[in-house]
Amino acid sequence: MNTHRLQQVLAVTAFSGVVAAGAAVPASAAPSANPLAPITAAVASVSDGGSTASAKLPVDALVAARNAGLPIYEAGEVEVVYASKMGAYYGTEYRRVYEVDALTSPTTKFVAVGAVAPDHFYVVSGDKRSDIVVNMRPAANQIFQRMTYDTTPQKWLNSPLVQLQDGGPSIGIALIR
Repeated sequence: MNTHRLQQVLAVTAFSGVVAAGAAVPASAAPSANPLAPITAAVASVSDGGSTASAKLPVDALVAARNAGLPIYEAGEVEVVYASKMGAYYGTEYRRVYEVDALTSPTTKFVAVGAVAPDHFYVVSGDKRSDIVVNMRPAANQIFQRMTYDTTPQKWLNSPLVQLQDGGPSIGIALIR
């Protein structure tokens, strides 16, 4: 099993555990379906090799995840962290979403499980890395384009993305460890 596939399986497994833990809470008087189940099923479908999710995810699933206490992060700009003649490394900006109205914006969203990440951070990708870094800023007096940042011990592992209905944002699950 390759590393990327293993990371996807770990993310789905971690999220499934959170959903199962939520199901252990005493039920209310009226039975209701688990609103987080569509996210888990859709990500599992894509992880198993499907190119699209078997069912479209409603924005209500994001709202339910937020209401269940799971942090939601949205992807922002992609920054060039380091560029030279030999290639470049990129950092993707992520911001935590607190407002319910922001869950319908067209940016990619991730439901996070695992460790708690900062409210605003970047994920620097390259050479099979997925480090979470903060305080990204331009480095002084560099020949090549370069950003400097403060590292954290955390890693970001995300599942494949699935599309929300009605042209809404793509959604995935991120395991933060």
